[in-house]
Amino acid sequence: MPKASVIMTVYNTKESYLREAIESILNQTYHDFEFIIVDDCSDVSIENIVKDYKDDRIKFFRNRENLGVTKAPSYAFSLAGGEYVFKMDSDDIAHADRLKKQIEFLDENPQVDVLSAAAVKFPKEEIIAHPVDNETIKNTLLFSHDCIVHPCVAFRVSSLKKFNVAYVNEYEACEDYATWLKYINELTFANLPDVLLKYRWHGGNVSIKKSYIQSINSQYIMFAAQGKYFSLDASSVLGVLDKVSDNKIFTSKDLKVILDFASNIKKKVVENNIAVKYSLNRIFMKLLLKKCIVDFNFIKLIFSKELDDLIKFDLFQKLSMIIGI
Repeated sequence: MPKASVIMTVYNTKESYLREAIESILNQTYHDFEFIIVDDCSDVSIENIVKDYKDDRIKFFRNRENLGVTKAPSYAFSLAGGEYVFKMDSDDIAHADRLKKQIEFLDENPQVDVLSAAAVKFPKEEIIAHPVDNETIKNTLLFSHDCIVHPCVAFRVSSLKKFNVAYVNEYEACEDYATWLKYINELTFANLPDVLLKYRWHGGNVSIKKSYIQSINSQYIMFAAQGKYFSLDASSVLGVLDKVSDNKIFTSKDLKVILDFASNIKKKVVENNIAVKYSLNRIFMKLLLKKCIVDFNFIKLIFSKELDDLIKFDLFQKLSMIIGI
């Protein structure tokens, strides 16, 4: 078997984007890999596109039904036979040395189970860089934000088998973040500072199309993990987030539950000298405050030090939230 497996799932990807993604893998400076491409039941089969590339490393499969963004990669993963498995999105472009650099790092650092790297959003040319060491990555995942570029991840297969790691599929558009936090005590993470992926930013990105549900789920996952970390009962705050996701009426009492829980976690982060700046999901909080029933207590909370200590909004943003725009 080859040293590495690259898995790519495809669903209705624009042909020009798909070809750029495929060619960026086939043109890697490292050659000992298999390239598993799974068509997740696209409206028009991509088989003819894939067959244009006369390369024995390509293994093509087409699903009989659409499995979706979580189950399709899990299926592709089950087909991989390499020591390392690399995730690749069908509309991104891998740096020519991506596999070489990540394999070299994993070979030299056998304690690392999940390795990602920096990326650049294009066409904006915005660099996405995150902490590189395991401890800082874990603290950031728990108390700030997802700091692992999922399309640039490489997995050590032996570690995943050892800990029975599988993608968590209960949270729409957050399967990666939910997985990192579920196995945070078992896995060791690292990020390379090198930019190894061009991350295409366009109207079709899952994170753009589903930003609201993604932000709710991200905050839900984070609050649950924080409660577990500090042995706190998070049921009340998670109940409020369930209410939000079900589009039920949201009041200032619900907002107070969120702020109290977050303030308590931030306090414990400081008391335990955890080296990370605590933060809430900004997209989630902006949408949440706009949805809240406006009453006197809501106005008090939105201008309170309690909110300002957790997340900063300027005066214009606060007034916009009060009038719901």
